Amino acid sequence: MEIAAVPRLSASEFKPSRFRRRPCVVHGLTTEWPALERWTPGYLKRVAGAVEVSLRETAGSPRNIYQNLAQGGRISFADYVDWVTETAEAPDVQAILAQWTDPGRITSAIEDCRFEASYYLDAKLPQLSKVMMGDVCIPTWYDVYPIDIIFWLGVLGTSSGLHSDVTPNCNAQIAGSKHFLLFPPSQAKRLYQIPGRTHCRFDPNMPDYERFPEARKASGFEVYLKPGEALYIPVGWFHQVTVVSGMSINVNFFWQRQFPQGLATPPLWRILLRRASARMRRILEAPR
Repeated sequence: MEIAAVPRLSASEFKPSRFRRRPCVVHGLTTEWPALERWTPGYLKRVAGAVEVSLRETAGSPRNIYQNLAQGGRISFADYVDWVTETAEAPDVQAILAQWTDPGRITSAIEDCRFEASYYLDAKLPQLSKVMMGDVCIPTWYDVYPIDIIFWLGVLGTSSGLHSDVTPNCNAQIAGSKHFLLFPPSQAKRLYQIPGRTHCRFDPNMPDYERFPEARKASGFEVYLKPGEALYIPVGWFHQVTVVSGMSINVNFFWQRQFPQGLATPPLWRILLRRASARMRRILEAPR
């Protein structure tokens, strides 16, 4: 694979366009957010600890947790913060951090830790805590309010799996670090996108070129996102996200897809058509 660095712009220079085709790291966007100083484990537990949250759960290590989703569970946010903190401070995890920064090496080493089960939290921030919501500022990139604002909290090695989103979004890093591998929509066949789905069969963290030989020809971008940095991801761009610090806190803003972003992204056509058909069926089948 050919991997280049994600372009960078200052917050004053960056403005997303309906036709913008590349991701971009935006620096200076979040430097004044209170969350950067306040969001310690103790603070999170104090302002939202009693809230019940739904976890994503998978057997074994937290690799590609979205593709390998098993049953989840509901626990208090405080209990989940404690699990993350204890796991991040475990000797095995600290040993991996001392030796590796590459997401592939980290993924392989975390696999060897023999997790019985792994958990990942993505919660709607406004419902999780109004206090925490007041600690961030919504980027003014679009004239409309985001359709979703997601709070992410995970431990070293947690990976989303390679996938794309049907809406433009912004990832703002609050604590720790995440590694993003990004590929344009034109690379769908080389990444072995699952027909009709946003996920891919190929795992760039642990590549199997015997099963997926076309992936050798894929070209994309990467970035290690650090606190105070934000990453803009356009509609349809494939990305694999991996936690490369003991723990990571990230806020993700999603906006309504702007015309003609969907039409300009052929790999999404089948997915968008299927979703539109499902919505139409629900309308027609609804009681009158």
